[in-house]
Amino acid sequence: MEVSRTKGEITIKRIYFLHGFMGTAKTHFSNQIAGLEDRYELILLDLPGHGNSLVEATDHYFEDALNWVTTKIREEGEGYVIGLSLGASLAIHLAFEEPELVNGIVLTGYSPFIPEELEDVMKKQYEYFLNIEENDPNTAEHFNTLHGDKWKKTMKNVLQTMTFRYPAAAQEDIQNLKVPTLILNGGNELHEVEAAAYIKKMNHEVNIGLVPYAGHTANIDQPEIYNRMIEEFL
Repeated sequence: MEVSRTKGEITIKRIYFLHGFMGTAKTHFSNQIAGLEDRYELILLDLPGHGNSLVEATDHYFEDALNWVTTKIREEGEGYVIGLSLGASLAIHLAFEEPELVNGIVLTGYSPFIPEELEDVMKKQYEYFLNIEENDPNTAEHFNTLHGDKWKKTMKNVLQTMTFRYPAAAQEDIQNLKVPTLILNGGNELHEVEAAAYIKKMNHEVNIGLVPYAGHTANIDQPEIYNRMIEEFL
């Protein structure tokens, strides 16, 4: 059963936002916050090691972050979860493991596994970011401003997890997924289009909505289209 909060005569659905790598809920979902905050209860979660979070990024980043998210949702109450990239991986695994906490999930910039042809790309990206202070001083300064002194540890632990221990989704888990799900990947990225098609093939109940003229961060690239599609789902 869906649980929502009532304010006066208005019933308000609860939405959790889970951001991506080295972002925050406010920076990665600013357009969704502006477009939805007057009609929904929005809960903005800065993941461990990111933004205002007081929880450090651990060596077992994904497992510990998932436990942290689960605990937060248990405390606040069930709702919808919108996840971008890293946040999308957390959202779907939350739906696999704790479906009673989730009214529905929206996944953006998501793939259930890393395609073989992208493994070298991921490794090069890993090396690039480990040396970000030399490769892109402005981005390094941005990370420091956004996350404080903890940013280097966070970046290292998240990169190692998502590059070498990617939290792949098993076929059986996708096939057995009962939580209402909407994939909103960008249409510009072939591997993300193929990822959406793969999930649909595994589970026909999953809704697929490719966002045109958008890449990995479809919610940022095409916010008006994205927000309309979210509200149709909600």
